[in-house]
Amino acid sequence: MLETEPQILNSYIADGRVRLIYRHLVQIGEGAQISAEASECAGAQGAFWAMRDKLYAEQNRLFSEGPTQIGTYVAFANELGLDTGQFQACMEQRTFQEQVERDNAAAVAEGVAGRPVFDVAGTRLIGALPFSQFQQVIEGALP
Repeated sequence: MLETEPQILNSYIADGRVRLIYRHLVQIGEGAQISAEASECAGAQGAFWAMRDKLYAEQNRLFSEGPTQIGTYVAFANELGLDTGQFQACMEQRTFQEQVERDNAAAVAEGVAGRPVFDVAGTRLIGALPFSQFQQVIEGALP
C-alpha cells in the first residue's frame, strides 16, 4: 500500500476529484491507540500524514522502545520539526483519545476488521492492492 497510496493521492486526491477519509482502526492494543493519538496530535500542527508515515516507517523502533512510551512519539515529533512542547502536552492530556475511539467504533460498525480497507462509491477494496485496481474502481465512480 505504501507504493500505491502516493499514486492515488497524486492522481485523484491532489486535484480534488476524490476525497480521502481516514479512520483509525485500533486492533492491536494500547500501542495502536497511542499511535493513532500521536498522528492526531501531529495533525493539530498540520503534520498528520507526516507522522502517520513516520509511525509506519519506524514500527520496529516504536515497538522495541515501547509503543505506549510518549517519549518515543515526542522524539518523532522533534524529527518532523514539530513544536514538541505542544505535541507532548497533547499526548499527555490524551486530547484525541475520544476521537480515535469514535473512529475505531465507526470502522468496526462498518465491518472493517483489518487494514487497509477502502470504500469507493459502494465498492469495498481490501488489502494492499495494485494501483490499477483502485484506478478501475475510481474511474468507474467518477462523473
